[in-house]
Parts: sequence; C-alpha cells; structure tokens
Amino acid sequence: MTELSWSDPPLDQLHALVAAVAATGGAVGWLTVPSVEEVADWYATTGRFVSAYDGGRLVGCGSWARQTYSVLQQNAEIRKVMTHPDVRGRGTARLVTQALIADARADGVEVLTLDCRGNNHGALRMYDRLGFVVSGRRPDFIAVGDQRYDQVLLHLDLRDGPAGLVRHGGRREGSGVT
Repeated sequence: MTELSWSDPPLDQLHALVAAVAATGGAVGWLTVPSVEEVADWYATTGRFVSAYDGGRLVGCGSWARQTYSVLQQNAEIRKVMTHPDVRGRGTARLVTQALIADARADGVEVLTLDCRGNNHGALRMYDRLGFVVSGRRPDFIAVGDQRYDQVLLHLDLRDGPAGLVRHGGRREGSGVT
C-alpha cells in the first residue's frame, strides 16, 4: 500500500529514486544520473514536497511552488512528479499529483500549471484525467542530446467561483490596457 508523507525524505532514498528515473531517460530534467549533492541541491529548492512510500521504500515524489512575481503569486507550478520504474502503472504518480492538487487548493492557489515532455503520453493521459487542460505546446523545445521533444504546457483552475473576482481575460479593459 502506498503511503504519502510531507516530511523530508531520506536523502539516500531520494537519490536512489532520482537515479533510477534518470537512468531510464525519465522526463524529469536530468540528462545523466545526478550526484547525491545535485539531488540535495535540487531538493533544497523544491517548495512543498510530497513523497510516496511502499513498504518504507521511496517510490515516488513531486512538488509544487508558488510563482514568484507578485502578480502571479496566486498561481503555482507542479514540478518533477516521478515514480520509480519498478512501480510504474500502479497509480503512484496519480496519488502524488492528487496530493499536490489538494495541498495547493488548501493553500489558496488559484491555478496550478505544469509542463510535460510531448512523448510522455502516459503522464499526459493522467493529467487529462485529473482535469488539467493543455494551454499550449512549444514544438521541439526540450533537448535530449540531438533529439528534440515538444514541451506541453498544462493548467488546472482551482477557483471555486467568482466571489468578487473580476475576469478580464484578453479583453481591452482593466489596468494595463494599451
């Protein structure tokens, strides 16, 4: 049974998870297996981090962080959702992503964004089932050696209703109109 935790994961287990994903070419941002120090440096900047354990073994993780610009701080980005290759297809990534969504919603996030490599069809199906919408696509944007992959941009609107929110969208009105 998979258990989720918001506590700091053991660094050796986190490195083992990242190494296993990176070694199989997982679409999580590393071209080669990172060192323990690189994983520690990455973890130090992740934001809200959830770990998935199966029998005490770290088998999945993911994080979310708010956007930094003041006009974007109501929004957040999900980053590096990953599962160990040994447990793929068992719903671990879905559990991790659902936990991230619930945590961000509880913290008042309005819109969650994420991006996914265009050839990661399993992840794209999962995100679609969780309600994410494709916002755009940057063709041949991600480089893996001499190969290029699309970067698919997705978002999930967590707002319950208007509650005084004035939506201008792309109309020529509101502050900043030119």
